[in-house]
Amino acid sequence: MRWLLRIHDGLTQLTFWVSAASVAYLTLVTAWEVVGRYFLRMPSDWAPDTAAVSFAFVTFLAAPMLTWKGGHAAMTAVVDHVPQGVSLWMRRLTLLLAVLVCGLCAWFGAQETFRLYTRGVTMITVTPIQKWWVMITVVYALASMALYFLRHLGATFMQSPSAPAESRDGKPVGEELS
Repeated sequence: MRWLLRIHDGLTQLTFWVSAASVAYLTLVTAWEVVGRYFLRMPSDWAPDTAAVSFAFVTFLAAPMLTWKGGHAAMTAVVDHVPQGVSLWMRRLTLLLAVLVCGLCAWFGAQETFRLYTRGVTMITVTPIQKWWVMITVVYALASMALYFLRHLGATFMQSPSAPAESRDGKPVGEELS
């Protein structure tokens, strides 16, 4: 089982680097388009189209890394200030909901991606780009995030019940108030 978790983590690191490369690509293409459009008076057809795809890659290929490392959005004001037992169960419920929502969205997204692929649907742009290329990154992100939320949920059952709950800044709950 550990080797599957390592593969998942490795794939997450790889897609995070692809996301970083997409940021570099987006920066270069946008700079090129500015130079081409305003200085050379020769705007490109492909730059805005591929930049839009790059935005999707940046977002959805980085999201699993954020979920893995706990950098995802979380509103913990209530959870951090209730009794430890209640806090633990609130966190578990939140993680379970995250698993279910991400998993369900990934399932429906995979069905839509398959439909886009089989029908050969392209984006409505000057440059023909297959839509499933963008959708597959959304499905990957949601499925991977669902797995990370499941892993985080499982970790809550491995913790010692007497261990103090920690807030997002790593301090024991209640300590940040003093």
